[in-house]
Amino acid sequence: MFASCNDFLEQPPKDLLSSNGFYQTTAQANQGVLGIYADLRYLVEYEYNEMSEYRSDNVWSGPTPNGQRDCSDISNFRAGSELGTFESAWDSWYKVIYDANTAISKLSGATFQNATVQAQLLNEAHFLRGWAYFELVRLFGNVPVVLEPSSPTTVNAIAQTDGKTILTTIVIPELKFGLDLPDKGSVTDGTGTKVPAQGRADKYAAAAMLARVYMTLAGYPYNNATATTEAKTYLSQILAQKAKYWAPNINAWRKQFTPDGNNLYSIFAIQYRTGGTGNPGLFSMVKTLPPSYSSGVGVRFFGYDNFVEKTLRFEFNKVFSNGGKDLRGEGWSILDSYAAEGNTVAYANSKDVATVDGVTDSVYVASIIYKTVPSKPKMDALGLTMNYSALKDYNDWPVNYAVIRIEDMMLLNSEILIGEGDIVGGLAAVNEIRKRAGVDPVSTNVDAATAMNYVKRERRLELFGEGVRWFDEVRYGTWRQDIIDKFNRYGNPAGTNVNDVSEGRYLYPIPQNQMNIIPGLYKQNVGY
Repeated sequence: MFASCNDFLEQPPKDLLSSNGFYQTTAQANQGVLGIYADLRYLVEYEYNEMSEYRSDNVWSGPTPNGQRDCSDISNFRAGSELGTFESAWDSWYKVIYDANTAISKLSGATFQNATVQAQLLNEAHFLRGWAYFELVRLFGNVPVVLEPSSPTTVNAIAQTDGKTILTTIVIPELKFGLDLPDKGSVTDGTGTKVPAQGRADKYAAAAMLARVYMTLAGYPYNNATATTEAKTYLSQILAQKAKYWAPNINAWRKQFTPDGNNLYSIFAIQYRTGGTGNPGLFSMVKTLPPSYSSGVGVRFFGYDNFVEKTLRFEFNKVFSNGGKDLRGEGWSILDSYAAEGNTVAYANSKDVATVDGVTDSVYVASIIYKTVPSKPKMDALGLTMNYSALKDYNDWPVNYAVIRIEDMMLLNSEILIGEGDIVGGLAAVNEIRKRAGVDPVSTNVDAATAMNYVKRERRLELFGEGVRWFDEVRYGTWRQDIIDKFNRYGNPAGTNVNDVSEGRYLYPIPQNQMNIIPGLYKQNVGY
């Protein structure tokens, strides 16, 4: 499937408009729109894990100087335009766009008895197309724009459009179609039946995504100060619905990252279920775990040596006034050890010294990334069960991937409030989140710079493992220094080089296969 954009345009999926006879009923139209959602399956792995979380200072990925592994090459800034993950991410998002273009074209010209369902499906397709272009701009910058079903010859001749232009003239108008979607729980299928459990986009997903786009425009490299005004408009809409998305206690917060918690609190999530359509993102996210972590049956948890970066681990190691640590940390978002079991050798983390904000501590340097892993110890602790034997393979985990959560929106709003001089109001959300996590509140009697650092730290802690951190570092304009500092903290081992963290590399390279279609048509990004 994941070959090239050219292949997608030349060979449309057989189950989506293989003839003009499709899209004749709302049931067929619903099937077609669900096909767009299905295109999202592997993007949790390609973008949110490898091209965001691993790229950021949240993760330390072993450099493997004598071998090749995409996640390591991306994390350590060695990756060039030939890397397969970049091509896969590009192809996957353009597959979303291709299928959305087809659906929009057919739905716009059709006449159905149920006009309400028709309008909803059309708005969903527009939302998904707008989101796809947003992610392509965040990843690659200037990209080609295709807004209707087109032949390979036509598409191959389309040059890149400026990324900012795409955000303002394509992404924002497309996402605004989503504002006309029903609210949470009221989206329907092709028969008009409500499907609240399916987690499809709704009006609040659109508002939240628009807020994220405007905050992207407000930050580096666009630096549009007026964009925060627009962001605030959409943040106010979604925050007015906070009660629908806020996990009221730490157990509810933990439960949302299990199969039982799918769609429980997320504003918008990529949907997964066991049976060959599960979440493939756990493979590279988690290190090998003993058989008992999947009940000793079915598919094992295993993956690569990607670990929690030690200054982030430092934060989870703090002991607070109640004598406890952050309740989001050990055993939930991170795992430090396990006993020997069968052929699985025991795992014991190692320690090193880390200094954060002038405080030095001995911290674990190879903590396992564990947040979205539905292990049996976790499920047992929450009183939940899971049929591990039902998994088809290691890509089949039935855990949704939360693209946007309410805490993200709360803390974006905090950034705006602090920028307006309302430090107390801005830090209220920080302390509400920290209270649920069982940790001490931050002082509100601080200057704006300190308050903003509190918000940034809380976003790193709360949204760890959710593909947010790298894009935060880019819009803050700190990405380059943050990564150089990370390399220096680990002593710049073989396979890392601070000189690789060069200007322009906040973007990824245009994949070489795309550059080769018509040599000279695309301009490669700076630094590659």
